[in-house]
Amino acid sequence: MEEKSVTRREALKIMGCSVLSAAMMASPLSSLASSRDASGKQMGKRRLVFYFTATGNSLFVAKALGTELVSIPQAIKDGKLEYEADEIGFVFPDYAATAPMLVRSFVRKAKLKASYIFSVITFGNFAANVAEWWEDYCQKQGVTNQYIQTLMMVDNYLPVFDMNEQIKAEKHTAENLAAIVADVAAHRQFIAKFDQMNEQMQGFLSNLQKSHFPMTAEQLLKLNTEACIGCNTCAKVCPHGNFKMADDVAQFSGDCDYCLACVHNCSQKALTLARGERNPQARYRHPDISLGEIVRANNQH
Repeated sequence: MEEKSVTRREALKIMGCSVLSAAMMASPLSSLASSRDASGKQMGKRRLVFYFTATGNSLFVAKALGTELVSIPQAIKDGKLEYEADEIGFVFPDYAATAPMLVRSFVRKAKLKASYIFSVITFGNFAANVAEWWEDYCQKQGVTNQYIQTLMMVDNYLPVFDMNEQIKAEKHTAENLAAIVADVAAHRQFIAKFDQMNEQMQGFLSNLQKSHFPMTAEQLLKLNTEACIGCNTCAKVCPHGNFKMADDVAQFSGDCDYCLACVHNCSQKALTLARGERNPQARYRHPDISLGEIVRANNQH
């Protein structure tokens, strides 16, 4: 029988799919896995933590805060929008001093009931007034936060930051997260405040928000078709379901949250930003979060 040679792209695709499959099998996401005793009875207070993640930062924080985790993109996809618990938490990244569109959509549509509601907003460089913005936004949707705190982590915003430099930066994340975990356990009443918002900063944030929302995948991304191996990772990590494969090459279109999950998790760096990056060779995923966990959190297919 004649042996068929394998092209470089085919070999890379096989390797990429193998890595993705292995990652999906590792570190299973504890979705809606309550703390129960040996008989299956619920133990203690029930805490639900809703999260949105692209590179694992917010998922890492969510895992530190609870065992019953609910992916916001998956909750929207499944149409499950009514929840009741003793405690409800939100963990998501700061997007230009606002929340990602999918997070806002979920809070608008969901019916939530809990005696204590808290939020932790991850950011990489400058949180500005995001906590106050989130408090006001939630209030308008009938959701009252008793606690909102921000947490500095690696900034994965590629237009401005070099991921190699960000990974090395000391941001005191561990000790600040420990303080947040203690605050929530104690049901602390606290909303982070920002009192340095001058007119110039307000204008900067307003322009940044307009440049990010609304956004489409076609506007944001650029693909190196020669580098793309058709491994389908981008499709699996996109919380909007914007990707499909055609002739083993990624194609993309649709409303976009600018989360950059597709760019950061592309093993071949085939996806870049159309308007440029600080360092197109540097990418990031939280070291304690697997690719499989991000896939399970975001996959819309």
